[in-house]
Amino acid sequence: MSRARKAVGAAGTVGGLGLGLLLTLICAAAGTTVVQPAEGAGPNGPDGGATLSSFVAHAQRGEVEPPDIDDVEHMCALLTSCDKVPIPSGFIPPDFQSCVKKFTDDLTSPSAVYFSLAIRECGLQSNSCASLRACALHGASADACQGRGHAGVVGFCDVDGRALTCWHDQVLSVRDCGRGNEQCIVSGGDSKCVLGPCPGNIKDGDKPVCAADGAHRLQCEKGKLVSLDCATLGLKCTTGPDGSAVCATGGAACTGNSKRCDGNTAVGCFNGHEVRVDCASAGLSCNPTPGSTPVGACVSTPPPNGCDSTAAAKCDGASIKHCYGGKPRAYFCKALGFNKCDSSGKGVRCAM
Repeated sequence: MSRARKAVGAAGTVGGLGLGLLLTLICAAAGTTVVQPAEGAGPNGPDGGATLSSFVAHAQRGEVEPPDIDDVEHMCALLTSCDKVPIPSGFIPPDFQSCVKKFTDDLTSPSAVYFSLAIRECGLQSNSCASLRACALHGASADACQGRGHAGVVGFCDVDGRALTCWHDQVLSVRDCGRGNEQCIVSGGDSKCVLGPCPGNIKDGDKPVCAADGAHRLQCEKGKLVSLDCATLGLKCTTGPDGSAVCATGGAACTGNSKRCDGNTAVGCFNGHEVRVDCASAGLSCNPTPGSTPVGACVSTPPPNGCDSTAAAKCDGASIKHCYGGKPRAYFCKALGFNKCDSSGKGVRCAM
């Protein structure tokens, strides 16, 4: 996938004003847990057929197939370089190198089964700022927030029932309520997707519960029923140790943060069920050494006399030079239509 996508990306251009990058949201701002798939992602393929995304298909088997380092670099070049990205500011690392480190770690951990589908499906598959925006806006207008949010973050529902969050005329997030058969409402200035009024057996303050279909995690918030569709992530709804409903794989039961290696597969625990991470698919290996950190995690084995992974990235013409796992790396910014490598701000990134 990465090589074919990058070949397309070399011909791409960097698009205009803002990016919509929908998180598969755990909406901290709204205090609401609502997960929505990226455009064209989810249990069905883009054409509505039965084709699963590779990520979801693996998650259904309790597996994680991490992207390789080339794919993560490609994604981070977009996420750190496209301007006016409508994501809460703390979500995306501030520069290319820290982005690569964070998302490589995130996507090779057991919790990768719960990772944002929008980042996976939009960030990993887009070849320009314009295509990333088109994917993540879910059909919402890029200028939908004009005139909104000057006094603070504000939510509203667009004419097609999407829940938008706005700040200083920019789209901060989009939640496509219709894709989950939900409706958009505005409460206390926040927009959210809900299923309707809470039923009598689910009340405000109750712990989240699993729906009868075994796929949805339900919770009552201010009289409205919100849901998290575990199946969208390839997971099942199950009851955790504290009695709260959680999304988990169908893997064997486990406890805590236990990890081990099974050959070159890292086996870890997420929400009480095992997750198997294929280290080799990302060009990594599982670390089995007792007493080392982290045991049972996917790691990059540094070569003898390798480079210093803690050294800051730097620009070399239009390329970002950095070190990952003791191995020197270079990302060519012009592969995505950017003009140069820029180190004038906080960190190093691609720029026009």
